[in-house]
Amino acid sequence: MKILLDAMGGDNAPDANIKGAINAINKVQAEVILIGKESIIRSKIKEFYGKEIEEISNRLKIKNATQTIEMEDTPTIAIKQKKDSSMVVGFKMLKESQGDVFISAGNSGALLTRCHINSRKNKRN
Repeated sequence: MKILLDAMGGDNAPDANIKGAINAINKVQAEVILIGKESIIRSKIKEFYGKEIEEISNRLKIKNATQTIEMEDTPTIAIKQKKDSSMVVGFKMLKESQGDVFISAGNSGALLTRCHINSRKNKRN
C-alpha cells in the first residue's frame, strides 16, 4: 500500500504531519510519500531526528510540490491556480494510481472541491 500524505496541510503542518508519518512508518507495512516542499521536509526531519529521510526508512519518500493552499484561500480559485500545491499534486498522484489513498488536513473547502471535481469526471467516463 502507498499512502500519499499532504505534508503541508493543516494547522500544525508540516511538523505534525512529518512526525505522524515517521511514527506510522514504524507501525504499518506501507510506503508513505510526503508531498510538499522538499527542502522544508528534509530540514524538519533532520531537525527532529538528526537523520536524512533515507536513513529513517526506505518506505518513506518525498514528492516535491512548490505551492501550498492556505486556509484563507478561496477553494475553487486555489485548486485552479495552485497546480503545484501539495493538495493538487496529491490528488493527481492518486488519479494516476501512484498511491492507494490520499490524506490531507489542509483547506477543507479545497479538499471537498477537488473531490467533487474528480467525482464528476468519473461519472462522465
